[in-house]
Amino acid sequence: MSKQQDELKLLCDLTVVKLGKKLRILGFDTEIIKTVNQQTVKELLRDTKRTLVTKSKKLANACGGILITKNKTSEQLEELFIILKNTNTQLSNNPARCVYCNEVLVDCPKEEVIGRVPVYIFETLEHFKRCPKCGKVYWRGTHLVKCKEFFASRGKETDM
Repeated sequence: MSKQQDELKLLCDLTVVKLGKKLRILGFDTEIIKTVNQQTVKELLRDTKRTLVTKSKKLANACGGILITKNKTSEQLEELFIILKNTNTQLSNNPARCVYCNEVLVDCPKEEVIGRVPVYIFETLEHFKRCPKCGKVYWRGTHLVKCKEFFASRGKETDM
């Protein structure tokens, strides 16, 4: 039985914070915690029904999580993608999330971002998104293009 991405909720620990932020941009519901304390992680996993993603062998073994062995964030994404694919997890096209709050981003009219984005960005782009919780504004930049290319080459698109 395959697990849909909208059912897949991830919990990234202190060892994979950058990976967690990338996963949010790509639409994965990802909670990021800045600890590797086993008891804290076990309680969160139990209470939130999330899947642990970590570089800690000890924590992965104790909590039954996904062990990431690579060091570079791009390689970690590749490794996680392979693991999810091997477990028949479907990577559907979910909307991008705020890297800070994990909230789904909403469309934002251009006039609302005046003074909140660099002048060059405001003058050259038309489409913006913002976090409904913290108000952070997002736009298509080279960072996002690289993430989109990574997943597009693997059959997934993002909503950003």
